[in-house]
Parts: sequence; C-alpha cells; structure tokens
Amino acid sequence: MKKLLAKTGVSLLKILGHTPFWLIYLWADIFYFLNYHLIGYRKKKVIENLKNSFPEKTDKEIMKISMAFYHHFSDLIVESLKAFQISEENFKQRFRYKNPEVLDELYDQGKSVALLSGHYGNWEWTTALPKMIKHQVNVIYRPLQNEIFDNYMKKVRSRFGMFLMPARISLRTMLEQEKTGQLTATYYLTDQTALKDTDYWITFLNQESAVFPGPEKVASRFKQAVVFMDIQKVRRGYYEVEFTKLFDDASQTKPFEVTKAHTKFLEDIIRKRPELWLWSHKRWKHVRPEYIPMK
Repeated sequence: MKKLLAKTGVSLLKILGHTPFWLIYLWADIFYFLNYHLIGYRKKKVIENLKNSFPEKTDKEIMKISMAFYHHFSDLIVESLKAFQISEENFKQRFRYKNPEVLDELYDQGKSVALLSGHYGNWEWTTALPKMIKHQVNVIYRPLQNEIFDNYMKKVRSRFGMFLMPARISLRTMLEQEKTGQLTATYYLTDQTALKDTDYWITFLNQESAVFPGPEKVASRFKQAVVFMDIQKVRRGYYEVEFTKLFDDASQTKPFEVTKAHTKFLEDIIRKRPELWLWSHKRWKHVRPEYIPMK
C-alpha cells in the first residue's frame, strides 16, 4: 500500500509540474488566502520571529512584512512543484545569473568553491546551475525514508548535472574528487538550525543563534574559495542571482572568520528585503547554554 501511495504521489508531482505558470500562480493566490487568513500555518511563529528580529519596527510594519512573506511563500511552494518539470530554457529565462564569471575566474585559477546561500529567494530553482558554470556542482543531502520519493527527488535535482552526495559519505566523496583533480562548487544552505550542543553561537538578526560551522571547516580543509550566492526576486516568477566572493582561500582565514562573514552577509540581505526569507522556519528553537560564550 505504501508503495502504491508513493507511486501515486510521484505521478501527481509530475502532472503538477506540467501545469502552466498562470494556473500555478492562481493556485498560489488561493493558497495565500487560505493559509494567511484562515489556516495560519505557523503564523504565530512567523510574527514572533519577525518581532524578535526587528524590535525597532511597529506592529503595523511587522504585519506588512508577514503578509508579503506569506505571498512569497505561496509562490515558492508552487514554483517548487514547477521545478520538477521546468525546461532548461525556461530556467534561463526566469532564473538569471548576473555574474557567473566570478566562479568561472576561480575555475580558471584551479580553485574549488564553497558556494553559500540561505533559505532566501528561491533556492529550489538552482537546479540548472551546473549548466551556467564550469565547476561540478555538489549538493549534500539526506536521503528520504521513502525510497520511491527519494529516487524521484534525486532524479529531478540531478537532471541538469548536480551531483548529490549523501551526507554520511560527503567528505569521502570530496576527497575522491580532489584526488582526481575535479574542480567543484559545493552548495550549502548555511541557515540550517545547528545542533543543540554546538559550541559556536553568534548574534544573527538580533538573536543569539547557534551556527553550524561545517561549510567553513570543509572549505578550509580543501583550501576552497568562499562565494555567497544572493537570489533576489525581480518579479513574480523571475529571479536574479549575484555571486560575491568572500574569500580566495578559506584555509588562510582565522577560526570562524568565514562563518561570521557569510552569516553577516545573509543578515544584510534579509534586512533589505525580509519578506524573501523563510520566517516559518524554526531557526531559534535552541537556547544557548551558559557555559558556551558568544563568539
């Protein structure tokens, strides 16, 4: 029965992926109305996160941001469904990379890259990135429990050349790539909630935040350049990506310097257009233990 349900679910995702854009945005508008005004999915948490992050803003300003966030969140959901079947040409029209030469220059210098971003804009539409740059694009992932859904998601996300590495063997895989001389751009979403016992806490959006320093450690181990990928929404269904090089070689930085830099970069982006960040995410569910100092 589970296999039948999973196969039915995959078939439904394929059908939804072929839905025209005008229709999926009609669904997004309906979903926004139901979600924001009736269901209120994590609405209390969104408002709480916004108030804690922007204590200087009035209740009216907070509500305005929250409404804009739920509009974008609704678009993001239907765009994620569309990503399952969207063509390479359509991606190029709707998801434009402004300055891929930043990465291409590093490739020509023989440098692999730690490519950092957050749950901002539309990270799900980065699937076609391997078609835009010279590096082999790596993505670390955790396999889904359902094998049918897992195989389908891997097929969708790798169809333009992304290389998916299971988290448990990601370091070993990267060592093998290094030995063969393959230049890679390993993509991280750096605003994931860190483990409760992490020893690295900084102030992020006005709150004490546990930060996972894994990207910095890996980038330093492999002497990678560090590049931030800023994904901005131009208008509904259209995005622009800008790359900013933060460091030429992470191994030449001080401890936690990379983590501080990319966290600050993301915060600055969020403050400019807060509605594009994933405020429904339970980012601050841990409390810093007293014995761990702020960095």
